[in-house]
Amino acid sequence: MDITEYTSAFLLYAPAKDPQAWHLDLAGFSEALQAAFPEVRCVPEDRPAALSFWALTSEGVVFDGFADVETRHTIMLTENTATEASEFIVWLRDHYLPSPDLIRYTTEDAVTRGLDTDWRVPSRGGREQITEELEQHLRVVTS
Repeated sequence: MDITEYTSAFLLYAPAKDPQAWHLDLAGFSEALQAAFPEVRCVPEDRPAALSFWALTSEGVVFDGFADVETRHTIMLTENTATEASEFIVWLRDHYLPSPDLIRYTTEDAVTRGLDTDWRVPSRGGREQITEELEQHLRVVTS
């Protein structure tokens, strides 16, 4: 399998010891998405603590997902490659969150296999480093 082309759902969330560490405000998150990406649609979910979103980058990458603030600040990207997800993660880490060391993640593949480890997004480095981290994670959980 070519892991660089593999798509998965990526779940990004605040650390368990501080589940609201992101200070994620859904209205503010919607505004930040609209400021960062050329095309964005945000739709409140049926419950007040969640928001669905769709964003398109200038390079044509689509981020389809949702944000939730009910119990732990969480963002789900529904289907992206590691390279695509890393673009969103760099934006989230470097331009939205109050501190770069607050992103934990997992994937649909890890959850399906019952792996409940909190993987950490590197607090430094660019897209390449994050892509490597995500691809290594996918190699582990899909093998």
